[in-house]
Amino acid sequence: MWTIEHWYRESKEFAARNAAMVRQGAELILQATMDHLPGVSRDEVVRRLHNLNRQRLAAVPSLTQYPELRGMGELVQADWRGVRDGAGLDDALWAAHCDQHYYSHRYISTGQAVPPGCSYVYFPTSDRGPMLAHNIDCGPIDFVPEPGWPAISEHLILGGVSSGVFLDEQSPEMFPAPVYKLVGRYCRNTDEAVEMLTRYNYFWGPGNVIVIDRNHDVAMIEKSACRIGVRRSPDGFGFITAMTAQEPSMKAFLQGRRTASILARKLPKENADAAYWKAQDRRHELMSELLDEARKNPTAECLRRFIQFRSPERGNVCANGEPVFPGGPPTEHTVRTDLWFLREGRAQWWAMEGKKPSFENRKPDMTFKDMWLWD
Repeated sequence: MWTIEHWYRESKEFAARNAAMVRQGAELILQATMDHLPGVSRDEVVRRLHNLNRQRLAAVPSLTQYPELRGMGELVQADWRGVRDGAGLDDALWAAHCDQHYYSHRYISTGQAVPPGCSYVYFPTSDRGPMLAHNIDCGPIDFVPEPGWPAISEHLILGGVSSGVFLDEQSPEMFPAPVYKLVGRYCRNTDEAVEMLTRYNYFWGPGNVIVIDRNHDVAMIEKSACRIGVRRSPDGFGFITAMTAQEPSMKAFLQGRRTASILARKLPKENADAAYWKAQDRRHELMSELLDEARKNPTAECLRRFIQFRSPERGNVCANGEPVFPGGPPTEHTVRTDLWFLREGRAQWWAMEGKKPSFENRKPDMTFKDMWLWD
């Protein structure tokens, strides 16, 4: 049973265990928001974030249409307080943590900074059973936390990356519905998860998401603030990657927003953003090729090579800040790679440290206890 005390205690304990990660995440959100608001003071940015957080909590939607949200405002507030107290966040960092980039998505036309990348790849079968791989792509960071178990419940795995929709539409709903938690509580398979994620379309995203259930039914979702496209895997193999879309309607929408962004900023046709978007689309093509190759012999080593693939000729899945054109700005680094063996409750992982790239820095393997394993 969900209670205010349970949500507060669970969040406080998590934040206390992962205080450095929580603080760093909040600092990145606050700094990114300030970067998009040149000339606006830090105090004013924090005031706006707090204001918007309060407005969102007050914007309770129809409980007939969204019955799962009854009493959710109090639970969300308990969660926010638990994170604040567990990680020892000051007023500014707490505002940023609660915001989770919402201010930027709703009010700021993005496109001035390179957003994070990230990818997920799933093999339903291999020499070591079902496996999931994940790259975290962003700018260099001081602290890379160890991976957790990827399932959101005993029934489902759900992993998300960014989608990079520029000049997006504005959702008619503001309430901070914890959609992933709702999916974890109420959904037992991929069909039910897709139904809930679609019904709650206005409350989450933008982002690309992979959903996997124990029958290896895989959905790959591409999402803007108000639109959603769903693709289904025919055989249980699947992947998502950031900053691109392949479902036809979402692909057309994303391309239209890219073009509108270039026109709105009066950029030449050939520009740094266009080159970056082309590189992300090419990464999706590369990963499709690699997945087709992997289906022939889906081993653990095959998945490791896939998620850490780097080639001067074919391109990269795993990044190390390489510019997308000669003389261009650096892009993301893959700061962490995870490879979960779901039948074994084990994981291999690699992390960036200083100048040492993640793919050259394997960390000690992890074992997860008291988890419901997959087969």
